[in-house]
Amino acid sequence: MTTVVNTSFGALEGTVADGVRRFLGVPFAKAPVGALRFREPQPLEPWEGVRQAFGYAKDPIQSNLALGPEHFSEDCLYLNVWAPEGAGPDAPVMVWIPGGAFASGGAGAFKPEGPASYDCHAMAKETGNIVVSVSYRLNVFGFLNLSGFSPRFDDHLGMKDIVFALRWVSEAIRGFGGDPANVTVFGESAGGEAISALMLIDEAGPLFHKAIIQSNCYGSFYTVEEEREICEKYLEFAGLDAGHAEGLLELPYARLLEANKKLDEYVLVRFFGRCSFCPVADGVYLRGFPTLSSYVGQTKPVLLGSNKSEGNFQAAAGWKDVDALTQPLLRRLAPDTAAHVLAQYPELPSLAAFGELLTDVMYAFPKLRHAEQLCAGDGPVYLYRFDYYTPVMEGFGLYACHVAEMLPLFELQTPPFRQFYAGSEDEVHEIGLRMRAYWGNFARSGDPNGAGLIRWEPYNLETRQTLVINKTDELVSDAEAAIRERYAGIERILL
Repeated sequence: MTTVVNTSFGALEGTVADGVRRFLGVPFAKAPVGALRFREPQPLEPWEGVRQAFGYAKDPIQSNLALGPEHFSEDCLYLNVWAPEGAGPDAPVMVWIPGGAFASGGAGAFKPEGPASYDCHAMAKETGNIVVSVSYRLNVFGFLNLSGFSPRFDDHLGMKDIVFALRWVSEAIRGFGGDPANVTVFGESAGGEAISALMLIDEAGPLFHKAIIQSNCYGSFYTVEEEREICEKYLEFAGLDAGHAEGLLELPYARLLEANKKLDEYVLVRFFGRCSFCPVADGVYLRGFPTLSSYVGQTKPVLLGSNKSEGNFQAAAGWKDVDALTQPLLRRLAPDTAAHVLAQYPELPSLAAFGELLTDVMYAFPKLRHAEQLCAGDGPVYLYRFDYYTPVMEGFGLYACHVAEMLPLFELQTPPFRQFYAGSEDEVHEIGLRMRAYWGNFARSGDPNGAGLIRWEPYNLETRQTLVINKTDELVSDAEAAIRERYAGIERILL
């Protein structure tokens, strides 16, 4: 069965299944190719007639095309919409911003029919909210600020893509029954980091009203000086000198992506703990760093959290040279302060202790700092920690690692995630039902509470109430007190 909606850009035809209308592969900007490569996103030209929106677009060009370059595209500025039947005229809107270290990921799929990593059908059906998932330019295409090397380049492209998608939502979502005055952005990892950046980008402010930030690696931002260094190194790795940056326009994907790999190796030592490609806090477009900025007067409700064993993902994935990487992780700390921090992990150099150190430095400690900063604003703050893991994840030594909360939230069907909860499908489903209810309630009203859920109190500096999500949920006062004590007196580590 198909359905048609009218938007300010033209009519869209989607499909209907199980009470949800689905519109896939919807463009929100002109294709950023040819003369628009490395340029700011440009407005769509309205189309005539009815445009079919039956299949996912391809994901953006990734840092690693080992799965086959035919599955990815520079023509990547597309989004997907899931709208419950009967939604509206003022249904809450949730906009999903996917992660992937600003180098991989996306809201598309290998094939138009899917499966996609982020199928938002259940979120829309169970919450009654309209859900939108967004792709944006990645790696060199979206996160190198090269305007200082040539006027042919624009800056902050990946972030501007996200803002452009939010502008599309503001202009078009009424056609689906959505309320452009009640938009919640939610995202994980680099997606969560992008949201914390959106809160400090003036032009983004009016386009969303609540934020859900999952597993943000807050240290993955560059200063202007660091970005200059990163750009110079990237050009060098691509075989270009700083005076001929426009040569990037002519290089084949193989050369561009080989330079990505070399940059990864450089950042691993020089900026260990950060993504190779990061947003740039230039004080103009992006006003500052999320954990160091003032939120006085900020009124948006914020829900944020991390997983209990985030760093096990990185440790298991290849960051196993504990002795070589520990010092770069703490390079910004004075020697005596670094020694004090390391003393809190007496089991080092075991891989398990290294995973705990990565968890604290990259996720838990800056999450707490961000929550504290947000408490100075006028909007409520809700904090969570995700503790659940399956026997399969325990067997791999992952436990509640980075990405773990995504298994129930989306009940991910794409490999390798599906295998991680094999045999635990019922548990994962029950946790997912509760998480989608919390998230959906928050998107509706700024308060995650609802029938059948444990009472979740806002976070403040006195009680520090934290929802611990597991087989059953528990509200705990100061659940991460030990981490706060370990890092008492330290303002920042990676930045």
